Amino acid sequence: MHGHNWKVEVEVSGNKLDNIGMVMDFKEIKKSTNEIVNELDHQFLNDLKPFENMNPTAENIAQYIYHELAKILSKDDVQVKSIKLWENDRSAVTYSE
Repeated sequence: MHGHNWKVEVEVSGNKLDNIGMVMDFKEIKKSTNEIVNELDHQFLNDLKPFENMNPTAENIAQYIYHELAKILSKDDVQVKSIKLWENDRSAVTYSE
């Protein structure tokens, strides 16, 4: 058993800008991402419901974050496009659909 210090990179896409010229405010993306990641932080991932029947690999964690974030952020004009999960400075995985 070992821990990780992941970095999560979120990419959203949209087909129009809001009234102040943004697809989505970075604060909203960061807040929602932190809510999801905080549920995983300092936990034995194999004991968490999302990973009861799934190995908590970086790929599966990225997929989990993608789906959870899409529930919160995806709207008619904005979609979560990808999640990039960094395990360290040189190792990352990207999940998208």
